[in-house]
Amino acid sequence: MRSLLLLGSFFLPLVAGVRFQAQEIATEFGVTYAVAIADVNRDGKPDIVAINPTRVVWFENPSWTRHIILDGATKKDNVCIAPHDIDGDGYVDFAVGADWQPVNTKAGGSLQWIQRRAAHDVGLWSLIPIAEEPTLHRIRWGDVDGDGRAELIVAPLHGRGNQRPDWNGQGARILVFRIPGNPASDPWPVEVADDSLHIVHNFLVTDFDADGRDDLVTASREGVHVLARKNGGNWRKTRIGEGSPGEIKLGRSGGKRVLATVEPWHGNSVVIYSEPGNGDTLWPRTVIEDQLQQAHALGWGDFDGDGDDELAVGWREGAFGVAMYKRGSRERFEKIMVDEGGMAAEDLLAADLDGDGRPEIVAGGRKTANIRIYWNVAGRHK
Repeated sequence: MRSLLLLGSFFLPLVAGVRFQAQEIATEFGVTYAVAIADVNRDGKPDIVAINPTRVVWFENPSWTRHIILDGATKKDNVCIAPHDIDGDGYVDFAVGADWQPVNTKAGGSLQWIQRRAAHDVGLWSLIPIAEEPTLHRIRWGDVDGDGRAELIVAPLHGRGNQRPDWNGQGARILVFRIPGNPASDPWPVEVADDSLHIVHNFLVTDFDADGRDDLVTASREGVHVLARKNGGNWRKTRIGEGSPGEIKLGRSGGKRVLATVEPWHGNSVVIYSEPGNGDTLWPRTVIEDQLQQAHALGWGDFDGDGDDELAVGWREGAFGVAMYKRGSRERFEKIMVDEGGMAAEDLLAADLDGDGRPEIVAGGRKTANIRIYWNVAGRHK
């Protein structure tokens, strides 16, 4: 089958010990808005989950057989997905954001979760509504209050009522939903973490200050901010990065934390923010790339096994593709192409799919409408 075809090897002569081989697991998939990793069938292997405007699909490791979870049940378009065992039955479920209307700031934006049917049931899963928020764009799970249970964090792109081209006015409401006692029937309690930022294109969840509670690191027109929930339920916002980023991911390089961003929103530049060692709040900002067209996907991973993360970047216009950036001497980053012209990347991630200790790259395309695995085949044959 062509969808399982190995497409050939991409050799990276500038970086010793790294070689990728592309495998296309889906063609004519439509816009692949997001890819995720989850062990859907509980066999101990990470599976790939992907969404297009109308479907939620998982690809079974290692055959990459396609299984449909939902088809046409949500309002078009599906735009984001986040795996979690929501009902506590030991099997993964999914939160899904749909009804994606990026310029409609007054209505639309549906949030729901997909409940897995019994393990032996091969039918489609159950769809259960949670809430609505205009321009709902990104969702992630995190334990923001340190109680050992994950909350669902939701970020719309724009504030309610804002209009192009400036998108001024109310900030985007970043919402935190708690799983109720019966998530299939009870309302989900919600609080607002922040409503001051504009064009919140993405965020990440991490225990930024090592206090046992997850924090939110946002990429918005106003820069990079950390949102931390403190005792009593109050949220504190701290600006740590200048610029106006869209995408954001966290890695480690040179013995310290590093943030990678795409700037501006849907922009041409890849920017690295390095954790300062002197206690400063603002992280130093370095542009490592400024020639991309609509960069839209980032992922850190130690692809060469040297203890430092490298950065995978995908872009979706012009001479689109996927590249890897490796930190060299004097904080310079080398760019090595992974895919030239075969992937107009809308989303990507790094994950170890075969258990060999080195991550692969998984990417989903926009105009190319495909999903590819870039196997990390350093030192072995695949």
